[in-house]
Amino acid sequence: MNETWIKRMLLVSAAWNITGGVTSLADPANHFAQMYSVVPAVADDALLMYFYQCTWINVLAWGGAYALAAFWPASRAAVLAAGGAGKAMYFVACAALVGSGVGKPLVLAFGLGDLLMAALFAWALLSQRRRERQQRQEGTWRAA
Repeated sequence: MNETWIKRMLLVSAAWNITGGVTSLADPANHFAQMYSVVPAVADDALLMYFYQCTWINVLAWGGAYALAAFWPASRAAVLAAGGAGKAMYFVACAALVGSGVGKPLVLAFGLGDLLMAALFAWALLSQRRRERQQRQEGTWRAA
């Protein structure tokens, strides 16, 4: 995967995370109704709301990290590795929720989107490392 496609992929991932975070934080009741077969009384449970909000704030922060990595290539390896691992584990969590009967199929659809991004992150990371190795062998490598 070349630099242009890595940048585009990171920007799409940033938009994916930011859109998911904003919409989930804006309307938690709708989020629970669409995604889960069990709908907690969100307004009555301060602890649940705290963790719900922290989770989606974290998703927003990762969206920001993907956007920064799109324009700051020196940060890409760490963001691609950690972000890809997180996205793969999110898929596992989504599959477990659906398997338990708590998550609706839409949860798995979003989990599959993250799994696809995790695979693309791995491809981008391997491509970047291969390019860096070739540049070192050719004597054209410079620190970014």
